[in-house]
Amino acid sequence: MAFLKPYLPTLAEPSRIPVHGVPAPRTKLSHAPWKRVTHFGHKAHFLAASLMILTAKRTKRCASRQAQESATLPPLQRLQRSLRFYSAIIPVLGQYIFRPWLRTLGVEKMGEDELIAEMDDWGSKRLQEALLDLGGFYVKTGQVLSTRVDLFSKPYTSRLRILQDSLPPVDAESIREIVSEELCGGGDLSELIRELDDEPLGTASIAQVHRGVLNDGREVAIKVLRPHMEPVLRGDVANLKLFALTLRGRLPVDYYPVFCELERALDGELDFLSEAQSALKVAASIRHNALGKELEAPLVVPLPIPGMATRKVLVMDFIKGTPLSKLEERAKELGIDLGSSAGKALGRRILEALTTAYGRMVFSSGFIHGDPHPGNIFVLEGGKVALIDCGQVAQLFREQRLLVAEAVLAAAAYDGSRGMIELLAKCVRKFGVTFFEGQADEDACAASVALYLFGEKDVVFPGGYSKEEFSDKSPLRQLKSFPMELVLLGRASVLVKGVAARLDVAWSVAKKWAPLAKDAIAALCSEDECRLPAWALSSVHQVLDCVSEMLPEAVLPWCGVGGSKRQLPF
Repeated sequence: MAFLKPYLPTLAEPSRIPVHGVPAPRTKLSHAPWKRVTHFGHKAHFLAASLMILTAKRTKRCASRQAQESATLPPLQRLQRSLRFYSAIIPVLGQYIFRPWLRTLGVEKMGEDELIAEMDDWGSKRLQEALLDLGGFYVKTGQVLSTRVDLFSKPYTSRLRILQDSLPPVDAESIREIVSEELCGGGDLSELIRELDDEPLGTASIAQVHRGVLNDGREVAIKVLRPHMEPVLRGDVANLKLFALTLRGRLPVDYYPVFCELERALDGELDFLSEAQSALKVAASIRHNALGKELEAPLVVPLPIPGMATRKVLVMDFIKGTPLSKLEERAKELGIDLGSSAGKALGRRILEALTTAYGRMVFSSGFIHGDPHPGNIFVLEGGKVALIDCGQVAQLFREQRLLVAEAVLAAAAYDGSRGMIELLAKCVRKFGVTFFEGQADEDACAASVALYLFGEKDVVFPGGYSKEEFSDKSPLRQLKSFPMELVLLGRASVLVKGVAARLDVAWSVAKKWAPLAKDAIAALCSEDECRLPAWALSSVHQVLDCVSEMLPEAVLPWCGVGGSKRQLPF
């Protein structure tokens, strides 16, 4: 009976109970003997009553679990996590002020370089231990820090790299229970899944992924939401917002509006149904240019298995490769020096795939993968690249895409002239970026923000602003508000710059995106006619139709196709 449970939202019409998503035909009893009808009626009522009890129990259990997981973190627990965070971060930051001051007094006897090396070593260990211990949203913050080899010393980026895909896992039994409840109505996993590995492929702050094999032999990745994590994540964001608010003006950028926007983005990351749809949109976007022409995809995006997605479980294509966060280790195992000509060629191939993919996302549909940390980027055999985890996304609409196109073209052609500074500043302001009052030259500050996102590696910022985020002259320190769409777009461009720095490859995002930006300006709609985004084009639906045509007949009912191969649930 377990296989019936997911398909019983109501039992108002027992004779129409759906089996595997297909409504049962009405039973004709007009010619049956009276006793047979009565006997069948008793059985039908008994079956209906039993199913109603089972459904009610399951509904109550699901409602109880959902209430627990969506509840806010109790104030005492929030305070405890906040105190643990502050007790770890304040000594790390404070040593960089206190110990150099002691050195000026003659108390600290180490040389400057030796002192910095010791502080970096101790601080990175302390920060790594604290973030691993806290988990939750603090881990996502550490993931971003680990990619910024251009800003942070090697001890920090090396130690925080473990946060990208190697967090302590949830036990296998709990994972099996969640998958069973979500996909099989609490029944045996053998209804759908032949194999489910106990050891996870990767663990992250929100979910973990296990390899599995479906009953038709397909190898898949099964992503499972960590139980009871939602209140922890929301509590962590609240703590980080308070931290950013407290240190406003002392950090290199006003992170308070950034954390506010990321808090709103959490809703999508905690819903795998939304992620399944986002994966299809991202895959379509990278296969089309701004003119709507279908091209070869620069990288692989794993797609959801039709019908096998719920809010907490997502079954998708299996990706076999090495995460970018472990590329150096894998290269050493294979005897490859990433600094050699072969290593540089691999680096350029990775950068080309990422830059082209994100350029197409921005300019073909405006639908952007917003979480491109190295744990979400895989290098496959032959040097191909895969991009996983479409939980955090952003949609750039027509005017926003035009502004990005103009800013990219201006950044690529930037010559330091006043007219170019004013053009960049205009694009930034139109995007919704605002600045604190009191700037001597706000145009130069705004232009510097655009150059920080899209400019050349060696570009000189106007107005004397610095490229160093922690400098007092950083333009990021002057930001009052920064829209979420630009935050996620910025993460993509900053990631590419970080990967280029890490692999020691000269790379220009602006020059690579300039041809795509020109196409976008030419192709984007006028007031009379609008071009459909890439993910809505007919060619995309033809591909999905082909996928459904290849599905085995036995799998179709589970896919929600309802007897028609040409209908997919996403």
